[in-house]
Amino acid sequence: MHLSKINTYPIKSTHPISIEAGYLFSSGIGFDRHWMLIDAENNMLTSRKYPRLLHLISHIEGSSLRVVLPQQDFLLPLVPKPSAPVMVKHWGESLLPAWPQNSALDEALSDYLGMSCQLVYSANLRSDAPIETASFADAQPLLLTTTASLEALNKRLDAAADETTDETTDETADKRIGMDRFRANLVVNNHTPDIEDNWKKIRIGACELEVSYPCERCVLTTIDPVSLVQHKQQEPLRTLAQYRRLETGGVGFGINLTVCLAGPIAVGDTVEILE
Repeated sequence: MHLSKINTYPIKSTHPISIEAGYLFSSGIGFDRHWMLIDAENNMLTSRKYPRLLHLISHIEGSSLRVVLPQQDFLLPLVPKPSAPVMVKHWGESLLPAWPQNSALDEALSDYLGMSCQLVYSANLRSDAPIETASFADAQPLLLTTTASLEALNKRLDAAADETTDETTDETADKRIGMDRFRANLVVNNHTPDIEDNWKKIRIGACELEVSYPCERCVLTTIDPVSLVQHKQQEPLRTLAQYRRLETGGVGFGINLTVCLAGPIAVGDTVEILE
């Protein structure tokens, strides 16, 4: 098995940046979910409710993050200077401190989404911050998926499409989906579907990672990241529910991990099962 893809999502819930090599910190892959959009009440915005975020592109250029909008690009420092924090609502009841970034960008983003919003940077990314609240990630620092598990899912989707040949909609003609639906940080190329369910600790390159729990999938997986259209039959959640039920009642695909041993990581690195 080897690592076939590395993704970082600097702005939470937006388009990924695929990289050939990076560094795994205790907070995850470098720059992952360091920024987040909030509404006028300081609540986080995600592509679950605002799919246009999936088309919001950013690039890492030297010491800057370039945010690309239809009419204008903006450059932000990768390591912003501290400013007067705002308290923002992430998951859970507690509020997190965040630093506002660029008022002109906020205005452009508000026009893009058609609502008042603001881009903020996690103030907890300072060196003395608690690991569990360092970035704006949903749960654990890393999400890993495998190619064999995706292929197994797509075979089931293909079979479901074959059973509905009397229908002629695009959705039933081709139900196969890409890994981009699952927004993983790490994608492992392997041959055995769902084998990651049994992993407890792995090594990728110089890094050691511990599995926390399966990733429970949400409605975002039913939204095509290109067309932004939501699947009428709630695929792939409907098919996953046939064989990927979790004890919590949801459906799982992929695993959440924490970093035990930080270090460099690169596409092509061997993946070893330690436990």
